[in-house]
Amino acid sequence: MSFPETSLASVATEGRQARYRGDPATANPYPEGSEDHAVWKRAWETPEREAPDGRV
Repeated sequence: MSFPETSLASVATEGRQARYRGDPATANPYPEGSEDHAVWKRAWETPEREAPDGRV
């Protein structure tokens, strides 16, 4: 499955939104081992208020 090129900021936003919706971490749509997968997962695991300087 290929994905259109997206910014890491939008991938992080997707991860946070998934967490807020109650989606499981396994809902990560990006291929395991990819940078997008890691960014999505980190955003899902770290609530915005806990991220240093608002970064994920």
